[in-house]
Amino acid sequence: MARFRDLRIKSGYSQEEFRKLYNEKYNRNYTSAAISMIEHEKRMPELGALIDFADFYDVSIDYLLGRESDDDELQISQQLRAIVGKLMTLKNEAVEEDNSSEIQENMEMLRCLLQQSEVLAKRVEKEKDNSWYKY
Repeated sequence: MARFRDLRIKSGYSQEEFRKLYNEKYNRNYTSAAISMIEHEKRMPELGALIDFADFYDVSIDYLLGRESDDDELQISQQLRAIVGKLMTLKNEAVEEDNSSEIQENMEMLRCLLQQSEVLAKRVEKEKDNSWYKY
């Protein structure tokens, strides 16, 4: 469970900053001592909190628990989220600047491609019986 600490540090948060953000976002009441105990493997968070931790860091629960060791899987998930975020930003900018049908058509095509990619990824993962994507 040292990954809790590693993820916090990679995210650039102090323990206190993380605690405040996490508690506010998920309506929790974790103390600094509780976070420290989790990071030092002296306490295991409850299942609901574990799900929230995974969501906060955009990783799978298996990754948090050390069951996934390949950082490439984490990077792929983060890259997909970044791509989707950039596309949404581009779409919003394009809509504000110009409502041309060509832009709308291209954005719709990209949206459909991303949906098909997600379907394909889920099929592949069912065959492999492990997850590398997190939505």
